[in-house]
Amino acid sequence: MPDHTQQHEHVDLVDVTNIHQFYADPHNRVQMQFPTPENHYTWQHMSRFYPTAEILRSGTVFELKKHLDNSIEHIKFPFKGTLKTVEEHLDTAPIDAFIVIKQGELVFERYNSMRPIDKHNWFSNAKATTGVLLAMFIHEGLIIADHSVSEYLHELKGTAWDSVTVQHTADMCTGLDSTEHDEPQHDSRTNPEQGWFRWAASIDLVAGQQSLSPLEVVATMQRRQDPGQSFEYNSINTFVLSRIIERVSGKSLNELFSERFWQKMGASADAYVAVSKNEGYPLHFFSVNSNLEDMARFGVALTPSAKRMPNGQFVADGVIKLMQNAGDTKAYGKGYVGQKFMQSFSEDRNLRNGFQWDAIFEDGDLFKGGVGGQGLYVSPTKDVVIAWFSTGDGTHQEETMARYIAKSVSLIKF
Repeated sequence: MPDHTQQHEHVDLVDVTNIHQFYADPHNRVQMQFPTPENHYTWQHMSRFYPTAEILRSGTVFELKKHLDNSIEHIKFPFKGTLKTVEEHLDTAPIDAFIVIKQGELVFERYNSMRPIDKHNWFSNAKATTGVLLAMFIHEGLIIADHSVSEYLHELKGTAWDSVTVQHTADMCTGLDSTEHDEPQHDSRTNPEQGWFRWAASIDLVAGQQSLSPLEVVATMQRRQDPGQSFEYNSINTFVLSRIIERVSGKSLNELFSERFWQKMGASADAYVAVSKNEGYPLHFFSVNSNLEDMARFGVALTPSAKRMPNGQFVADGVIKLMQNAGDTKAYGKGYVGQKFMQSFSEDRNLRNGFQWDAIFEDGDLFKGGVGGQGLYVSPTKDVVIAWFSTGDGTHQEETMARYIAKSVSLIKF
């Protein structure tokens, strides 16, 4: 197998200056979420463009011993009407890095445009950090899943959130407007008149005239249908859940995630998360940044190999089962994102989503994707984790490839 572990694209200093000047114009900030030429650099250097909070590691590193298997690159998966091998896909798709871990060992790796030490933005993969923390808090009785959101966030009392439970929010089926993909015009991320855009402007994610605080914007959301009917993807849900966890714990989410995960799983390096400029909210819905192996270690913490981590298994089996059993198959395909992943996983039936995971499979596997083609696939049953970073448009079906790899690699004996 060729050595793909030290690939790194050098960016000329003049280009770095030009990229900073491009984003110095507030109106260009909206472009940060799309796979532009500038963002091949930006997505691996987010701390240059946002204020950040640290996610600190501690203690012994959980070493991912290498047991590389050449056969993985020959696994085939369906791609746009044809069959494609893993190797062919990694040679042609805009993937920055891709790894496969089985039984806590690194069995496949490819670094196309970054090094193992480089940090990359997880984008919405980071939603899973909030989802898992929430599942832990529910399992421990610190948060009650069927309590209304407004019971935890007093700023939302007397609003439509009175009839939205924590579980509705975790499963992205609130029935409220200001969604990310399911508005009639489908322009939430770019139209300043949309509720989602106004919320994004309130946390300085995009430029816009916004006098309200983030929670004040959230309070203006209106009911569109009864909760629980449709999987309507919305980063606002993750933002709300993050604030609930902070209120209950009395700790900033990055600090809590450090204590509960990063310092227990044997991370190899500190991570960081973007924070809102005014309130300093850690924005775990889009901007945890780490190297790829550490994102994968987060996934390994949800598999049987967690027992081999420096602190042993620290996520209770009940927490994992809570996530695996979440969601509603009837609601899944009634929104944009569910319909998209039903195509990606066309051979699977009864897909669900919950606790911020985009797809929960009948066999208990979990998948989370992010803007630009980021991905984290976790199989607690097969003891497999697949993780990747990309600078693409999210249409290259790495999630399909991961599903096929997980099924195939589970049959390989090491």
